[in-house]
Amino acid sequence: MVPTPVKKWLLTVAACGLAFSGLTLASAPTASATGNGNETDLNGHWDNLLPNICQDGSNRSGQSKWFYNIDTHELHDKSYEGKYPVYDVIGGPRAAKAYLNPNWVEILGHCYYPESSSWTYEGGETAWSESASNCDNGGPLNYNVTQSYTTTTTTTKTVGGSVSASRAIGKLFDLSLGAEFEHSWSYGKSVGWSRTVGMSVPAGRTEWFGARPLKRVVRVNPHFWLDMFAWNTIKDGNGFHSSKNWGGYGYRALVDRDYYYDGTSNVLNSSHQPQFHFLLHGRANKWSDCH
Repeated sequence: MVPTPVKKWLLTVAACGLAFSGLTLASAPTASATGNGNETDLNGHWDNLLPNICQDGSNRSGQSKWFYNIDTHELHDKSYEGKYPVYDVIGGPRAAKAYLNPNWVEILGHCYYPESSSWTYEGGETAWSESASNCDNGGPLNYNVTQSYTTTTTTTKTVGGSVSASRAIGKLFDLSLGAEFEHSWSYGKSVGWSRTVGMSVPAGRTEWFGARPLKRVVRVNPHFWLDMFAWNTIKDGNGFHSSKNWGGYGYRALVDRDYYYDGTSNVLNSSHQPQFHFLLHGRANKWSDCH
C-alpha cells in the first residue's frame, strides 16, 4: 500500500456543555479586608452568622429577622419570636410577658451580594484540532483543520476554607435576581465556537492546534445590611436596648471575608465569542502516522 502524503487523525474535540463541577482555580488576589468605613468583618468572631442568614442569594428583598446567641452562636429565624430559648416568659397565664433573654440579640435587615474582586487567567489547553501528518519527502503541504469549543460555567462556595460546588448557588450571579457585574463573560450561558484555519506542515512532521481559553473569576462576599440590632441586659425587659449599628460600634454592613462565592466562566470578545491563546504543536512522524 502506498502511503498518502497527508493523513489526518482526530485527537479530540472539547465540547463541554454548561458544567457545575469542581474546578481548580488559579491563585486569587487578596480581597480588601478593610472595605468601606461603614462595614465590619465578622471573620473570626461570629463565623457562622453570615453563611446562614445570607446564603445562595437568599433574603435579598424585604426585611428578615434573626435571633443570635452571642455566647453559643446558636441562630434561629423569626419563628422563634416569643419562644424558648430565645425568649423567657414571666408572669401568670393571664399576664404572661415574653422578654428577650440577655444572651440573645435580635437582628433585622436584608442581604446583598456585591462583587468584591475579579481577575482573569488562562485555562487548561483544550479545543484541539485534528492532527495532520505530512508523509511526503518533498516540501510542506497546506491544508485546513477545524477547532471547536463550548463555554463552561463553574460556581464554588467557600466557608472557612471549605469549598463546595452546586448548581443551586449559580443564582447568586443571575442578573434577573439583582446581580450586577460589568464584565463581558459567558456566565450561565453555553456559547459555541469553532474555526477552520489553514496550516503548512513540513515534510516528515505531524502538527495540530490547541487553545487555552481566557477565564474570568468574579468573587462575591455576601453582606447583611443592619436595620436594627436589639439586646436585653436585664431579664425582666427593663434593660432592652436597640441600635442601627452592630453591637453599638458604628457599623451597619456586616461581612465575613472568609465566606465568599466564585463564579468562573469564559471571557468574551466584542463579538461575544470566547477568547483564546492559540498554540501550534508538532513532532516528527511516527510509523503509524503514515501507514
